[in-house]
Amino acid sequence: MEPVSEDKKQFDELGVLLKEMKDYLSNLEPGCQELSVKFHEADKSRPLEKLTQIMEGLNFYQKLLKSAAIVLTIDFSEILYEKLSVSSLLDQLCQTFASIFEATENEDFSLLTDIIEYDLIPAIAISQGMLAVVQVRYEERVI
Repeated sequence: MEPVSEDKKQFDELGVLLKEMKDYLSNLEPGCQELSVKFHEADKSRPLEKLTQIMEGLNFYQKLLKSAAIVLTIDFSEILYEKLSVSSLLDQLCQTFASIFEATENEDFSLLTDIIEYDLIPAIAISQGMLAVVQVRYEERVI
């Protein structure tokens, strides 16, 4: 049995991470819809904690997407999904994060629910589509 190269090991790990991220993103959208309702309740601490976890997960998604694009030699400006490139999706997510932070800081929960519904949830849907394209590129390289 020949030793597995470090590159092959990293490539295999990328495949596992892409699959796990696909599962994570598919659960995220319903969680965000539920979150919008929770911000209308008196206690905002639980939904804020959940939103922080979502943001951390999406931050990991961004890092994974960047790494996958580099490993799979995908040009960051190449249009991959719904007229968007990796670069434009990352910009969109950053803008959404900035809006969420600003609304949270100002304790504007009405605006925060709007951002979740009209910016974050659509960005998650696009992230799922983009990830599917990246997974196809990964599978093409495995074969």
